[in-house]
Amino acid sequence: MFLFCIDSVVTDLNLQQEHNFILTEMDNRFTTSFCLPPVYYVGLNNFPYLSRRKIEVDTRTVIRTPQRDDGSMTISGDCADDVVNARRTVQSIVAEIRNKQPAAQFISIPVNSEEVQRNFQQFKDAILSAGPIEGVEDSVFQSPLKLHLTICVFVLLSPSEKEEAVKALNDCKTEVLDTFLSSETPLKVHVAGIDCMNDNHSKVNVLYANAKIVQDNNEEVLQKLANAISDYFYNRGLLIQYTDNVRLHVTLMNTKYRSKSAQNTPKRSRWPTKRIPFNATSIIEKYKDFYFGEKVLDSIHLSCMSSKGEDGFYAPLSVIRF
Repeated sequence: MFLFCIDSVVTDLNLQQEHNFILTEMDNRFTTSFCLPPVYYVGLNNFPYLSRRKIEVDTRTVIRTPQRDDGSMTISGDCADDVVNARRTVQSIVAEIRNKQPAAQFISIPVNSEEVQRNFQQFKDAILSAGPIEGVEDSVFQSPLKLHLTICVFVLLSPSEKEEAVKALNDCKTEVLDTFLSSETPLKVHVAGIDCMNDNHSKVNVLYANAKIVQDNNEEVLQKLANAISDYFYNRGLLIQYTDNVRLHVTLMNTKYRSKSAQNTPKRSRWPTKRIPFNATSIIEKYKDFYFGEKVLDSIHLSCMSSKGEDGFYAPLSVIRF
């Protein structure tokens, strides 16, 4: 989502609505301006096969970027369609650059009730005390305080993008979530059973618990809720990628959490650390139906990854409560 910078008379409203951005006209010349995070300006200048100059030549426009990578990009031309085509091309490049950035924020439903935390700790203690399991050690387990159901992830690179995501979350409550939460009986997330992200149980990077909400004998409530949230943020232009069906999972173990000391790798390395999988065969066989507990659905969080708030959960950008 872009922050539009307008400094002239707005041209044809139908054209503006058709292309979902604002064109201005002055002295028979059309212009569109918008702000981007600095990483995009760098990426645009270094994008392979499609330089800024080539876009200008192909679309008969002039593209100006801020000298210090902080400010507005301006596209201008004698023909409105040329400016529209140039901006569409720039936006497609921006989308590719965004997709290559690591996810930094996410929407989640906390499931860290006292019951779930207690049973998760028992699950963890039992595994660690049962004897050595290839690749399993303390640091690959999630913190009990951070247990959550992931809905969707984002790459929000500027204050304006973060503000847009916060606004979208509040709008989502009014336009989407209130429909699911209209019942007088509080919805409860039921966490039980485990699975992994791949078919080979002997080499696992992520082990998770299943989750569902049962309402009036309908077990699809949570899936529909998660899909509705994901669809809403996708339609607002904020998601990294679209998915038809959100994979409902509460991460219990993740090799991404593994401490560097456990991997015997130098703290400073020019190469990304290779993840070391663990053998989950015996864990899944023994705990496939393990009951973790329930948590009342009373909030949805927009949080920063790899962060920690005062309550031990992820540091929030925004929280909506029910």
